[in-house]
Amino acid sequence: MLAPVLRFSSLFVLVVTLGLSPGARAFSTEDHGALMRAAIDRSLDAGGPRALEVYRTSVLHGATAEDLNLHVKWTGWHHYYRPDGPLPSLVREGADARVRLLWEEALEAAREGNLPRAWDRVGHLAHHIQDVGSPPHVVPVSHAASDGFEDWGLRYALSRLPPRELAPMSGAEAQHAHASETLEAVRTQSLTTDDGVSIPWSAFWAEPAPGHPGAFGDYGAVGNAFGRAAVDWRGQRHPVSGEVYDAFMADRAAAAVAYTRAFLEWAAGQFEAVAAPGSVAPPARPYRPAPELSVQGIGGLSRDSVGSSYMVGVRASMPLPHALGLSLDWMKDASGGLAPRPESSTSLSLLSPPLWTWRPGPKLALDMRAVAGVGLYSWSSGSRLGVPAGLRVHALLNAPLIASLDVRYLGLNPPTGPWRHGVAWTLGLGMAWGDS
Repeated sequence: MLAPVLRFSSLFVLVVTLGLSPGARAFSTEDHGALMRAAIDRSLDAGGPRALEVYRTSVLHGATAEDLNLHVKWTGWHHYYRPDGPLPSLVREGADARVRLLWEEALEAAREGNLPRAWDRVGHLAHHIQDVGSPPHVVPVSHAASDGFEDWGLRYALSRLPPRELAPMSGAEAQHAHASETLEAVRTQSLTTDDGVSIPWSAFWAEPAPGHPGAFGDYGAVGNAFGRAAVDWRGQRHPVSGEVYDAFMADRAAAAVAYTRAFLEWAAGQFEAVAAPGSVAPPARPYRPAPELSVQGIGGLSRDSVGSSYMVGVRASMPLPHALGLSLDWMKDASGGLAPRPESSTSLSLLSPPLWTWRPGPKLALDMRAVAGVGLYSWSSGSRLGVPAGLRVHALLNAPLIASLDVRYLGLNPPTGPWRHGVAWTLGLGMAWGDS
């Protein structure tokens, strides 16, 4: 029964993996956790908000999970940010859009009294503040799984952080200021090789040509060479000690910790203001369903000119860019052969972006989408094509529980006789892995 679902689900994952641009990361997941712990500890040591200790686990979870929710990262938002202007993409939104959305979600959760959720979203947002400490994320240079700076990692950087104080600032302000500082370091600073030659950091990461706003740069004259023991520069090879790379990394880590701390302290003040008596909440933001992977058990009724039949099965769904989705349904006839119906069917459908959304409360959210696809319907005498198309209402219950209701037109081409036209109603109940 599950074999078709597993087979097609594997195909979905392959298509998304190959079809989207690589999921670049800045600091490793472990380094993001270390930077967050350092920022929290520094704030608490200086008498910062105690909420950082109370909700430490939530913040740390968010900071690391932002890189692990690959279906969100690959179909929703990339992790690049250039302070000189936006980085449009045909597939995903930029990191600045992600920061704005995460803060809206954090403030909404705080108003509802769900502080663990609010601080989790703060952790997700702070991840992007830390990301812009990585030069390839602000120059920017699109890279796959390997970049010299990111492969080098923090190493000993957090053991020798210089003291640095910044005034509390919003997530968007911290992202922009930190990115500007990183980009300025690439533009103006250089490393000194063991034989005394100065090589600018812009030779490692080269900005796009002037007059091309929104474009990506590339690796510079020395290539993706950060961390190498020898660097080729202007026709000669120069030895470089690890201490040189460690010093540059330490500066980037110190800035990441300082800007993260500044945002955490600002967020704590905003949450206190929201909880204060008499605070006025702004109008609720429009509900935007998060990209999600889901599995549901489904059952329903199909009716056409030859009669009605009951169906049971399983559904797997996954997100696509631009709020689209793919849905794979496998169903089996449960009517006991009372009508000349297909014995089983497998259908692949495309889901539109939400046509309508409604979030009446923190534990219920609804959206409606158009759905259309193609199905393979099996009789004992062979298989034929069908065309399902209709509407699907999706309900996010107390996460991760979900439910759905489909109403579809169903056109069937049976082994004998003309095309048949009918309607199918389907109910689903299952679990979803969303943006958490």
